[in-house]
Amino acid sequence: MALKKKSISSSLEVRFDTKEGRVRNDRQSVFQLVRELVHSQFILADEELTRRLWQDVADREIDIDRVINLMYTCSFHDDDNEMTEVDETYQKTGLVGRMNRQ
Repeated sequence: MALKKKSISSSLEVRFDTKEGRVRNDRQSVFQLVRELVHSQFILADEELTRRLWQDVADREIDIDRVINLMYTCSFHDDDNEMTEVDETYQKTGLVGRMNRQ
């Protein structure tokens, strides 16, 4: 009986790790897309590239408000820690910006 319980626990851990990895990969994909949008829209002012990137956001069914929040709230889009903090705040609360740490 203990052996059966151990195998269930082990399979749950694998599923959790897989889900956590998927979330991390998804977040990195969104961050990369945000970086490309910031570059094309604000630095290059390339309307065609920007239009294609926004279409990619729509095709992937990524939350547009999430992307906009990352684009306008982050000061340094190359800083994964800042982007993660901003994204986690948005994901948890739906609010823009960052949570105040005490």
